[in-house]
Amino acid sequence: MAHPRGDSDLYHIIYASSATERLSQSELLELLKVSRRKNEARGLTGMLLYRDGTYMQFLEGQRKDIDLLLARLRNDPRHEGIHVLREGMLSERLFPDWSMAYKSLGGLRTSSVQGYSERLQAQHLGEPDKPPSEPDAIDLLTGMFQQLLVAR
Repeated sequence: MAHPRGDSDLYHIIYASSATERLSQSELLELLKVSRRKNEARGLTGMLLYRDGTYMQFLEGQRKDIDLLLARLRNDPRHEGIHVLREGMLSERLFPDWSMAYKSLGGLRTSSVQGYSERLQAQHLGEPDKPPSEPDAIDLLTGMFQQLLVAR
């Protein structure tokens, strides 16, 4: 995936929110399709996690684009209770090839979902002296999401 904007001042955010209505499989697939198209146009990459009415998303790109997206999400009637869990600068993209990666956390059959990858489903451990890899980031996000679900 080519990024239309440079990656200097690369910013990231992790947010969680609640769905005002639970999504069916077809609604989730449509959300992923639309999100991928819009994120690619804005040079945003990241990952979406969804289960039982709870979203968690990692986004990376230019801060102004992330801020605009977050403002739209705050006005989106499908979301409520948006909480920023983490944010800050990045030295490099963790999901350079994914305008919206998706990890199955139950219920959705993802083998036919565009952007789904068995590699994203695997559990990998990185070496402590190396920068985080995509699988390490996935593990971190999945762990955060599981803790979020337990807390709700």
